[in-house]
Amino acid sequence: MVVKWRVLLLFSFVFLATSICFADSKKGTESEAKLLLERAVNLMRIDEVVALTMMTIPNGGFHQKDLYPFCIDDSGVLMAHPYNLGRSIKSMVTDDGVKVGEIMLKNAKEGEIKKISYILPIFTEGKITNEKARKTTFFTRVGKHVCASGFYQ
Repeated sequence: MVVKWRVLLLFSFVFLATSICFADSKKGTESEAKLLLERAVNLMRIDEVVALTMMTIPNGGFHQKDLYPFCIDDSGVLMAHPYNLGRSIKSMVTDDGVKVGEIMLKNAKEGEIKKISYILPIFTEGKITNEKARKTTFFTRVGKHVCASGFYQ
């Protein structure tokens, strides 16, 4: 139990440090999205339950600007997501015909970060807008999950 508290304390400090780095604008950047994914992966390797919970809850330290990481299981169900927890993205097709969930599940490899781009309505503050934009998502396999984080261009 002491180890888990130490891990949470460590990630609290990391959250504070990255909060300072993310303070400039409301729109997340490519490097910030990749950093969030790397943080999520590191925590997944330490404690999967804590990581999935922290990625899902709004005050878990992973929601920065319009960025957040998410994870799906091998069936494509969102196991960590701030707005669509439990939804399957395996058969999701974007406005430009990209099968995001299927591609991520097929191509994700442990220790290798890949990326995929597609057109999607802008999702901000828990709401889908009528405006569409290109989103690029970094993704990787972490054990039995595929975790990702994306940014709008």
